[in-house]
Amino acid sequence: MLLGFHPRDSLVLVSLTGSRHGGGVGLTVRVDLPRSSASARRVCQEAVGVLVGERPARALALVVRDPGPGGPSPRRSRRDMGSAARRALLDAGIEPVAVLWATGTGAGDRWGCFDQPCTCGGILPDPASTALGVTAAVRDGRAVLPDRAAVLAPLDGDAGARRRRARLRDTGAAPARVSAAVGTALLDACLDEAAASRLVVDDRLALALCGALDVGDVRDEALRRCLGGRAADAEQLWAVLAAALPSPQRAHPLALLAVCALLRGDGALATGAVQRALAERPDHVLAGVVASSLHGTRDPSSPSARWAGPRGLRRLLTAMLDPDATDDPAAR
Repeated sequence: MLLGFHPRDSLVLVSLTGSRHGGGVGLTVRVDLPRSSASARRVCQEAVGVLVGERPARALALVVRDPGPGGPSPRRSRRDMGSAARRALLDAGIEPVAVLWATGTGAGDRWGCFDQPCTCGGILPDPASTALGVTAAVRDGRAVLPDRAAVLAPLDGDAGARRRRARLRDTGAAPARVSAAVGTALLDACLDEAAASRLVVDDRLALALCGALDVGDVRDEALRRCLGGRAADAEQLWAVLAAALPSPQRAHPLALLAVCALLRGDGALATGAVQRALAERPDHVLAGVVASSLHGTRDPSSPSARWAGPRGLRRLLTAMLDPDATDDPAAR
């Protein structure tokens, strides 16, 4: 429920905020399990590094892997990752409240604890039947998708959307440059339409939006929408534009979508969006900033640690948009 899809062969880290008895769930990070045990420590350090910017006191680690009927027991199959995750969390000053294994995250999958002699474990229920699952579905209106690919598929659209982007790119029609005021007004009008699920991006609007997002001041205003009270509406707009705009201009909404996704803790969507943005424009500044926040830092005492994760990204983007703003110690 936290990731939005069922992970496979993954390490999942869940940061826990607030007090032990009255806290909540913070950022969730997922990474692929390395094939070799020799890479376990590095992979775990990099994953924990993303949590550092959130400065959580505690975190939970889950190793998801189904060794199959002929393989070793789930507890033994990737014990190396469980041990490496625990060590990486401790080295970062984060208490590992539990280090667990699971054969999957769907109904009927088995789970347990790596710790000996702990015997906690069992069979997972249908997530949709649990209080957490029902709450998440009602609050976010999102279904849990089968895998990560299903989460990222809407970013590229269907075959028709891909053909349309290619046609717009190949026609060579240059987007018309507009003023910052006109571009911002167009952006806000599209934001209203997307929020009402009425936005239809035809060729003319696609080229107009390309021209608007090529203006630096308009991109700044778009970024402010990601940081403000209409972030959810903005994320919906960027997702529509990412599938509608041609290359390389679609890098702008992809980077903005990555911002919104990471700020609400969706590392899977943020990673997929930022990878696509950098593929379109390897020098895209905003995409590079989000990629750095996603990567985090292995050293929690490093000055760059405060830019890692959602809270770090928010601090950095706020400073970029308003360099004269006083740093708020409460947000550190």
